[in-house]
Amino acid sequence: MTPVIAYSGLVLLLVFVGVALRKRPRAHIPIMLTAFALDLGSVVYLQLARNAVGKTASSPSTLLLVHVTVATATILLYAAMTATGWRLAATGRGRAAHRTLARIFLVCRIATWVTSFFTTPA
Repeated sequence: MTPVIAYSGLVLLLVFVGVALRKRPRAHIPIMLTAFALDLGSVVYLQLARNAVGKTASSPSTLLLVHVTVATATILLYAAMTATGWRLAATGRGRAAHRTLARIFLVCRIATWVTSFFTTPA
């Protein structure tokens, strides 16, 4: 396991902790925002250190395309969940939408981590 995959796994673990604490907004919100920031930091690192976008643009494998698709969806879902989460925290409305997005997000985030084992150079 590479350091990047280990880091991603730790962020995923943080996400699971945040989900487990979803009924405690004072813990859930900062944990999930931290996970979002750490994942965004990982994207920036991968671009700067490995030219991830350039590699994806030049004849990517099918698995790499799947990885990039679920990773992009994960980041977009973080943003959507941040918006619905703030709305829920502020008004108490939007729980169903936030919950639905969370389920899709978890599938995408897990898929991102799993596919990274097969797309990351050793």
